[in-house]
Amino acid sequence: MNKTLLLARTMLKMQYSMAGKSSSEKFGIILVIIMVIPFGGMFFWFVDSLIGSMYEQLSATNNQNIILGLLFISMTFLLLFVSLASILSSFYFSEDIEGFMTYPFHPYQLMAGKAAAPFLSLYLTSGVLMVPILLFYGIHSEAGVLYYLAAFLIFIVFPIIPFTVMAVILMFFMRYANIAKNKDRTKLFAGLLTFVFVIGINIVLRLNQDTGQTAADITALIQEQDGFLKLITALIPTAYFSTKSLTDPFSLTGSSFLLIMYGLTFIAAVIFFSTGQKLYFKGVQGLTAGNKNRFNKAKITAAIKPQPLFISLIKKELKIIFRTPTFFMQCVAQSLFGPVFLIVILIFENSSGALGSIGTLLEQFEGKTSILILFIFSLLILGANPASYSSISRDGKSWSFNLHMPMRSTTVVYSKVVTAWLINLLSLILLAAVGIFMAKLPLVLLVIWIVLSLMASWFTSLVGTIFDLHSPKLNWTDEQEIFKARIIGLIALLLELGTFGIMVFLLWHLDTVNGIWAAALVLGGFLALVIGLCHFILHKTIHRHFQRS
Repeated sequence: MNKTLLLARTMLKMQYSMAGKSSSEKFGIILVIIMVIPFGGMFFWFVDSLIGSMYEQLSATNNQNIILGLLFISMTFLLLFVSLASILSSFYFSEDIEGFMTYPFHPYQLMAGKAAAPFLSLYLTSGVLMVPILLFYGIHSEAGVLYYLAAFLIFIVFPIIPFTVMAVILMFFMRYANIAKNKDRTKLFAGLLTFVFVIGINIVLRLNQDTGQTAADITALIQEQDGFLKLITALIPTAYFSTKSLTDPFSLTGSSFLLIMYGLTFIAAVIFFSTGQKLYFKGVQGLTAGNKNRFNKAKITAAIKPQPLFISLIKKELKIIFRTPTFFMQCVAQSLFGPVFLIVILIFENSSGALGSIGTLLEQFEGKTSILILFIFSLLILGANPASYSSISRDGKSWSFNLHMPMRSTTVVYSKVVTAWLINLLSLILLAAVGIFMAKLPLVLLVIWIVLSLMASWFTSLVGTIFDLHSPKLNWTDEQEIFKARIIGLIALLLELGTFGIMVFLLWHLDTVNGIWAAALVLGGFLALVIGLCHFILHKTIHRHFQRS
């Protein structure tokens, strides 16, 4: 047990220690904490209002426990999604795993240590969403002390079962997949699995919907005690057990369900460690086994063709991103998730005719209003550009080679800017397809929106690269550290939204700017100005960084 705790503590220090962080990074963390306070207050107010309204409506039919049921269902799917990404990155694709395997640790001990960082992510995610909802539910239901004690006990164990279920599934997959022979393909599949998982859940749920039958079932189940709760938690027993343990924590029934939750958690933990003891090392070893294919010199020579240096650097960046699961999930899947999820929802809503009315609705707005709405929407989708604020850090310790190779420094850095812009371009193409084929936006509005979005995407790519070049994270042992142990992405997003948010707000209330073309010209001019400023800052940063290095 002491070895396991020491191992977990060491791995947490490697990822989250403040040692070695620059003063600017520490100041950035403090700044983010200060900025989170007002947003936290607004979030608490929103949750309080939402829970209060739902409780008032549902208590009339004695179905208020549906609030808890929906909470635990949502958290189960969210925790499964978070667990999938963090387990793959931490357990299998981190650079330090081979070094730890040489130490005298059992597989279950190494797994327990590697699980420490993912569990921090799970509890942070659960704390942000579960704690406020459980708190305000207790306030509105006028619950006693035992409710809050039971809620705390549920909060402690609830993330464990989704984590262990996903971990066991992945251990079987990583053990028996032929990773040594198809390493790059398997890594790409592992990244795609995360992306497909949530989209698939949404599709399955929507395919199983029968509006008429559902309405009839709901009417009948409302009359039955806990009938509605059983309906929505039918596929997730832990959500039902957790809800029942909090519905009446004073009774024997509530205590029994709480004990069942702890019993299931214990069983899940035993299965997790037992499976890991047998399969974990074999799955990790499959990552590093040699390929039995012979080296084909003629094939390699035919594949090597002269091409411009700038194009070669862009191809190299794209290959690194698409072949590294963590980079693929953070840079590509995260960027595509919003547009693809939107498309899935709109496809299923298209039959009702609501989708086709979006273009008509935008036409009814004043010209500048429609373009401002679309611009802010695209900025929210494209603004969080992980490929930009990880552009330098992705190289890790090998970044120093760029400082000594016979290449222009601007060529190296701008290849990374273009790479980030190209990845954002995938999202923009999907959004444009929605506008053309589904929402049926007017042609003029569509063209202006695409042009402004392309410019905004270039701006976000420049901003992220500037931040990362100024303070890169090069001494990482796990690719997750580039994204999870830094707040650079949040700072970049806040800067982008703040800059354009103020501009859009002014245009919205400025009576002298009327019509779609006037608003587009002002926005385009402002974008050109800030893009030019970013180019100037980037060149200064490149010169200072390469000269200092």
